[in-house]
Amino acid sequence: MQPHFFAPAKRTNSLKRVALAFSIGAIATLVQAADNAGPALKTYTVKPGDTLDKVVRTQMGDSPLRADLLKEAVVSQNPNAFAKGSPKMLLAGATLQLPSQEALVRKHFGPAAHASEAEPAHDSSQARRHWVRYP
Repeated sequence: MQPHFFAPAKRTNSLKRVALAFSIGAIATLVQAADNAGPALKTYTVKPGDTLDKVVRTQMGDSPLRADLLKEAVVSQNPNAFAKGSPKMLLAGATLQLPSQEALVRKHFGPAAHASEAEPAHDSSQARRHWVRYP
């Protein structure tokens, strides 16, 4: 009788282990999906009277890129937000997907723009060792 008494407890422990394994796998999948998604896209809902210039100035004002490049990126990402395809006619109530800062910098300056910032600065004496010194 004793082996029959312990059988439900063993089954319960194995079910707990299986449930734990599934939950750990689900958490790992969610973390990986969040890493792959990258930064969340910023959105803006157009109000009556808004212009593309005003949206770029208020929402992307801290960008190091010129305003015309920012406007071009917004227009290319949101072609349905403009009446007749003209960037001068912004539709009120449209939701604009604003491009990420990193993607725009990478697009216009290439991948080397961020790589140069990540590299440590070389010793200036090493950089000038082949210079010719004049008296």
